[in-house]
Amino acid sequence: MSTETTARRHAFTLIELLIVVAIIAILAAIGMVNLRLAMERARKSADAANMKTIAAGLQLYLTDFGRLPPADRLAGPFMSHQGFGLPVGNGPAAGGSWDGVPWLLVEYRYVSNWQTLFTPKYLKLYPGGKTLGNTHPRFHNFRYAYNSSAISTGGHAGGFGNIESGEVWMVRNLWLGPQMGWHASAYPNFPADYRYPWGEGDDMETLEHAMYADFRVRTVIGGTDTAAPGWPQ
Repeated sequence: MSTETTARRHAFTLIELLIVVAIIAILAAIGMVNLRLAMERARKSADAANMKTIAAGLQLYLTDFGRLPPADRLAGPFMSHQGFGLPVGNGPAAGGSWDGVPWLLVEYRYVSNWQTLFTPKYLKLYPGGKTLGNTHPRFHNFRYAYNSSAISTGGHAGGFGNIESGEVWMVRNLWLGPQMGWHASAYPNFPADYRYPWGEGDDMETLEHAMYADFRVRTVIGGTDTAAPGWPQ
C-alpha cells in the first residue's frame, strides 16, 4: 500500500469538513443566545438591586430630613431641583415625561455609585448619545422615574401623607411612548423610543421593576401597578 493511499484514507473529505463547520456554527449560535440571556438576567438582577439601594438611600434621607428629597427635572449629572426651568423634552426620566430620581442622593452620599440611578439596560443601550438641548450623555434622559407628585417630598409638586399606604409607586423603570409624554406635541418621536426593559418569552420587554412607598421592589406589568404573574414580588 502506497503512502499516498494511506494519507487519503486519513484525510477529511470536503463534506466532512462542511459538517464539522456547520456543527461548530450551531453550537456557537446556541452559546451566544444563552450568553445573551444570562447577561440580560444579570442586568435585571442588577436593576432590582439598584432600586433596593435607592430605597435604602431614600429611607436614610427621610430619617435625616423628615421628608423625601425633591425630584430632578433636568437631564444631566447635576441636581436640578432648585427651581431651574425645564427645557422641552429634556427631562431625566422616561424621555422627559417624568421627574428623575434625585441626583442629590449621589451628591450627599446616600448612594455611593451614580450608575445606581440608571436602569442597567439603558446605560448599555445609550452609552454615547446626546440629550435634547445640551451635550450631556443621552443616558441621563433614562434615569429612574420618580413620582414626586405622589410622595411627601416637600418640594416640586410634593404631596403629603401618601407614603404610608405603601400602594403608591415611588421609583420605576417607567416607559412612556412618544405620543404619551408631556412634550409629545413638540417631539413626537424623540427621545422616548425604547420599551419596557424586562421580561422573557411572551413577556419580553413588557415588564418593569417598581419600588413602592413601603420601599419594596416589585416586578409589574409595564406602565401599571399590576404584579407580573409568576415573577417574584
